[in-house]
Amino acid sequence: MRQIKGIDISNWSGSIDFAAVNESGVEIVYIQATEGTFYTDPYLQEFYNGAKNNGLKVGFYHFFNPGSSPTPREQARYFVDAISGMEVECRLAIDLEQTGGLGPEEISNQAVDFLKAVEEYSGKKVVVYTYTNFAQTELVSSTGIGNYPVWIAQYSESSPEYNPIWGNEYLGWQYSDTGYIDGVEANIDLDIFYDGILLDDSSKIEGERKPESNQSSVIYYTVQKGDTLSGIAQRFGTTVAQLASINNIQNPNLIYVGQVLKIYTSSRNIISRKKNFYRTYVVQRGDTLSGIAQRFDTTVDELVKLNDISNPNLIYIGEILKIPTTKNIKRTASVSEHMHTLTYVVEEGDTLSGIARRFNTTVAELVRINNIQNPNLIYVGQVLKIETSASSNDEKSFTGSYIVKYGDTLTSIAEKFNTTVSNLVELNNIQNPNLIYVGEILRV
Repeated sequence: MRQIKGIDISNWSGSIDFAAVNESGVEIVYIQATEGTFYTDPYLQEFYNGAKNNGLKVGFYHFFNPGSSPTPREQARYFVDAISGMEVECRLAIDLEQTGGLGPEEISNQAVDFLKAVEEYSGKKVVVYTYTNFAQTELVSSTGIGNYPVWIAQYSESSPEYNPIWGNEYLGWQYSDTGYIDGVEANIDLDIFYDGILLDDSSKIEGERKPESNQSSVIYYTVQKGDTLSGIAQRFGTTVAQLASINNIQNPNLIYVGQVLKIYTSSRNIISRKKNFYRTYVVQRGDTLSGIAQRFDTTVDELVKLNDISNPNLIYIGEILKIPTTKNIKRTASVSEHMHTLTYVVEEGDTLSGIARRFNTTVAELVRINNIQNPNLIYVGQVLKIETSASSNDEKSFTGSYIVKYGDTLTSIAEKFNTTVSNLVELNNIQNPNLIYVGEILRV
């Protein structure tokens, strides 16, 4: 069966040169369209136009929010309407990573309801995207979810493990989330697809198209001491209910210092991004945009454009800013690759050599992957990427950090970093091993 090289992208992916992507051998591009009934990716149209204009086959996915509201059918309607008028060559995908506090049977039933509704509204075939661990622990076959094909994510050297829903069968395999492709400035999800992912009918989706002015953009905020969800909601012009839904927060009265919240807002203009590469920086007390621009040898205008900032005089402690740089981050990525990226926020007194020793790497490597111009100059609040190999014999000997993502469990994180759940529990003083939060920073 023919293997087809693919990538999947969203607002996280930075600027994309789709001509270069095509020349790299990629044939399929899956684009995030929507989440719940409150978010349309602000770069949906830009990415679609770029992919289509450069001869790439396009698919779309919807990040599914399980729960009582919005209903699966409402989410399906929102998804199909958002991609109305666009041609699609690949199955429409549900991105199934959250439990929403539901049990496996409820989650599976809701996913099936969504898939049926998408087929009804769009007239197109569908596929389930999920992680191996999620399929093994959070889904049940009796609901009929296994009647729909799967695009499975597992970052391993050979192939995805067996799961009780689809066995060893899959139409797509996402084998890396830290890959490199020519034309994409950030680390990218890498996929292998098979012919079954392609549709027989690539006609346009019929539905009610949402005006672009209603689309939201995304910012990230790190919870500070004294923060409440209601205070953060008020600050960013949103609601507690929306923040809780977006970030899968079970108890709105319980958020943690250091927790990274995703915030959607329609108050910022959607601007086509320039081809810049970027690092990240956490805003500190006393920072101004002009000061940050001067520190990182850029301009306020560049920071405003890259971060979709509507008011250059208004930034917040804990807000995560992208910092433009002209250097490209190149790294060979293949199916056999098994590298992981940790994140570390620079603290007072840190040096690059000290951080390199702590994480069993080199100053040169940190300089390379973080585009650092002066190894003697790093800043409190700067977010550094640190690469480790899961096959390294020394990996258990040092402590790094990992930001919990949608669909993560302690079991899957332990597997990813070649450790044990008990070690993670002890290292992070976790009271309930079944309760971790998206955006929570774990020591690994």
